[in-house]
Amino acid sequence: MTRPRNPGGGNGDGGNPRPDGDGDGDTGTPSGRRPGTSKVPDNISQAHDELAKTAERGRPEEEGQQPTKQPDSDSTTSDGETPDAFVDSIVSDPKSVAGRSAEDIAQQFNDAGYPATVQQSTKKGTSGNAVQVRIQGHPEITNIQVHPGGGRHTPEGSPYWKISTSTAGKIWVIPEDFRGADDLNGNVVRYDE
Repeated sequence: MTRPRNPGGGNGDGGNPRPDGDGDGDTGTPSGRRPGTSKVPDNISQAHDELAKTAERGRPEEEGQQPTKQPDSDSTTSDGETPDAFVDSIVSDPKSVAGRSAEDIAQQFNDAGYPATVQQSTKKGTSGNAVQVRIQGHPEITNIQVHPGGGRHTPEGSPYWKISTSTAGKIWVIPEDFRGADDLNGNVVRYDE
């Protein structure tokens, strides 16, 4: 027996729309506008102008997320190293990330031609202090987690980094006062030895 379809059901099964969206991963409005934007343009030209203004302003940053600067092909790290050299040596020299902020790491990847974004971690059961650097297109590195310290692993002000790779697994760059180092999966490197 075939179930009757309910046009506009939203989730593709003919049922009522779900309150949390239509199942495609977003919870935006059906029109595609951002939630909270009730102003509807009168014509296509007006819509184009609004879209251009929005693009000029850039994406709104989520709480706790820092904007990423545009790539600068002439940039170097504080020690004179080019972004390409820094990015390509992280797996062989994981200590090179020690002392760097998520924004700095993301900028180096962007400058080296690998799109990187900074996102506040939202994983349940954690301190919520970690920041993720999501990296696209790099042949080895997919993500670098930067944790400022505080929480179950380290005291406040004692940062650590977790590098996720497609070739060497996880690499933890940790301080001497890191708690639970023996339980970590992956390669553990102490940056203060």
